[in-house]
Amino acid sequence: MKKGGLFKTVRVFIVLLVALAIAATLVILRPKAERQEIIEKGRLVEVFPATAEDVQMVVEAFGTVAPRESLKLVAQVRGQIVDIDPAFKEGGFVKKGTRLIQIDPRTYSLEVKRRKVQIKQSEAELKRLKQEVVNLRSRIKIAKSDVTLAKNEYLRLKKLIDRKVIAQSQLDKSEQAYLASRERLQALDNQLALIGPQKEQLIAARDMAEVMYQQAVLDLERSGIVALFDGWVLEKAIQVGQHVNLGQQLGSIYKAGELDIEVSIPTREFKWLPAGMGTNSSVAADVIFRNTGDHQVWQGHVARVKARMDERTRTLPVVIEVDETATAEASVNGFRLRPGMFVTIKIKGKAVHQAFVLPRHVVYPGDVVYTLKDDQLKIKEVSILRSYKDSVIINQGLSEGDQIIGTPLSGAVDGMSVRLKEK
Repeated sequence: MKKGGLFKTVRVFIVLLVALAIAATLVILRPKAERQEIIEKGRLVEVFPATAEDVQMVVEAFGTVAPRESLKLVAQVRGQIVDIDPAFKEGGFVKKGTRLIQIDPRTYSLEVKRRKVQIKQSEAELKRLKQEVVNLRSRIKIAKSDVTLAKNEYLRLKKLIDRKVIAQSQLDKSEQAYLASRERLQALDNQLALIGPQKEQLIAARDMAEVMYQQAVLDLERSGIVALFDGWVLEKAIQVGQHVNLGQQLGSIYKAGELDIEVSIPTREFKWLPAGMGTNSSVAADVIFRNTGDHQVWQGHVARVKARMDERTRTLPVVIEVDETATAEASVNGFRLRPGMFVTIKIKGKAVHQAFVLPRHVVYPGDVVYTLKDDQLKIKEVSILRSYKDSVIINQGLSEGDQIIGTPLSGAVDGMSVRLKEK
């Protein structure tokens, strides 16, 4: 072996020895591993105390506002429109007694005067007939005296003719005079007898004239359309100068302040409605109108419950009455409840004593609630009285002060360790 190759071999050997020495030193001097106990840490949760309270149930429904009393204005006489009140326009407010529309009254005013004249004529005829009765009775009285005198004269002459004191012709003339007087008396009696039917006819004519006069006065009154109540104008269908016919619609108004909302209550909500609802007892209801996040509230009440359920939807129709002028919030900005609005109705139902109202998310399938006790999760079965929107009302299974775990948990088991999250 050459001298250079031997030198390289020795060098490699020396390097390996040094490396082994260093490795042995590191192994000898390495720190000893200490055995540590694994500390089990529970899941972090947030809790809130269960608090029993008296809860008033609310039955929610939806409906459209409608006028409680509306009036279609219809022409009861024909003619030309000569005047319209400035307030009579769509959306305008009209006061009770305001003459909204005037149809030309001149024809009807003349008719009233004509009927008055007819009544006076009938009364004059009755007065004339009354005086005629007085005159006839006087004439009958005279005619009776004339008959008596003529009869006496005839009897006197008849006695004389038996003694042949007078001629037969004289007796005949006396008899003719007697018969003529009786005929005149009979004619007067007949004339007096006819006075009764004539009087009845004149009275009937006078009564008819009075009826026609009243009709004329009524037509004159009907030529003016008057507001029967304070209200709002829904529709205006005529203009000044327009000719209208009998029965033609002129517009419509509805009574201010008095509005109704009909809502349908599902059968599952019946048990929460207060006893005696729709009778003499007043059940309050909030009327809420929402618009782009804002809302207005009016105070209403259940006016009546309809006698028949809706056969198609199996719901109970309930009518809510509201006075839109008695609003709490809306009166501040002048916003009115109007017909046609779609609103939410919240009927204040039965009261439940000492119930627990929890967020819906803390009640898990199987009607259980997770509680915290001694750093352990305890599962409690509860009895759900009602689920309403995002809340659950519980009447059994919880105690006052129970620590309800509000943090959503999955895979939880009874007795598992949990930690209270520091606030």
